[in-house]
Amino acid sequence: MNNGVVAITNPYRWPHVRRGSERILNDLAVYLSGKGAQVETYSMAPDERVWQDGDVTHHTIAGKWHSRFRQWNDCHYFAFALSSRLKHTKADVVHCLNYFDAYAAIVARRRYGLPYKIVFHAVGIPTKRYFRAVPLDAWFFAQTLKHADEVWVLSTFAQQQLSQDFDCSSFILPPPVFCEPVVDRSSETANTSPVSLLFVGDCNEPRKGAALLARAFVKVKQVYPQATLTYSGNISDASRQAIMQQPDVHAHQADILFLGRGQVEDLPALYANATVTVLPAVWEAFGLVVVESLAQGTPVVGCNHAGIPDIIDSSAVGTLFEPDIEEGLATNQTGLETAILSAISGINSDTERACKHRAAAFSWEQLGLQYLQHYRGMALGEPA
Repeated sequence: MNNGVVAITNPYRWPHVRRGSERILNDLAVYLSGKGAQVETYSMAPDERVWQDGDVTHHTIAGKWHSRFRQWNDCHYFAFALSSRLKHTKADVVHCLNYFDAYAAIVARRRYGLPYKIVFHAVGIPTKRYFRAVPLDAWFFAQTLKHADEVWVLSTFAQQQLSQDFDCSSFILPPPVFCEPVVDRSSETANTSPVSLLFVGDCNEPRKGAALLARAFVKVKQVYPQATLTYSGNISDASRQAIMQQPDVHAHQADILFLGRGQVEDLPALYANATVTVLPAVWEAFGLVVVESLAQGTPVVGCNHAGIPDIIDSSAVGTLFEPDIEEGLATNQTGLETAILSAISGINSDTERACKHRAAAFSWEQLGLQYLQHYRGMALGEPA
């Protein structure tokens, strides 16, 4: 998109918050600037400032209205502040990763007569029940769906939910991943355990399934006595205690390691050293962790729910299990145990190649061009 200008918006940004949308903002800015576009980013941060990084101009808005209540918080402040800040944007397209900033882009375009097009990229799974307790947010969301020029989602499941709950059509554009293997698996000797399981995610978020995995690990230990389990991601003392105090889990504490959040650059080695990466999460809009693991040649286990089945499409790269969701959590421990053992026993000489090949389908080389085509089409007024 040579000489075009794309603004990317999201309430939060790295390194202050590390989730999927923050990752997309960061990586998309890098990719687009590498393709000749001028890029602007807008997000909240502790300090309000503007700075230049190559062809990317970053704008941060200092958050206010800090509150734990969904009805009125700093995301609402961000929407109102951003609507004024966008007055001076030169963007041809504003790519919004949240409905708060999408609503702000709609207001600014109408208020200041700006010519840009708006993409609302729903990085979560849109459902009506999410908005029952927050009518203001429901109104923001409705206005976004009505006035955005294009609506994108991350997975087939999300597309179906958006159509079912809001009667809205959308395009599926998963978040691309930089898939270059950065670890030579043959030279790695740090992890000498015959079987090593890896969980990457926020252990404090119950739906991610960290506790369920610990219970399933007990069964894995019966089959592979030397097996280890590593958790990489945010975890509080309370969450660690809750996981370890589960029946039979405490007996294996010597083989369960909690690394905490750590550094992003450490993840490729963790994936490469693992036998299997396990993500027993439900309501995953996509599952970047799954693709990142495959990119390092490591097979994966995940729930047959939400965005995960779009990635794990064959037994050559991993195993799905039925989550049996109760109260928003996967509960099928036996299914998870079976899936992990199946994934381990299915590893062969072709597994690494198959995993990397599958990850390549979600690379910037493959998906990035689709992003550019949509941007160009909108900027030129051509249908996607």
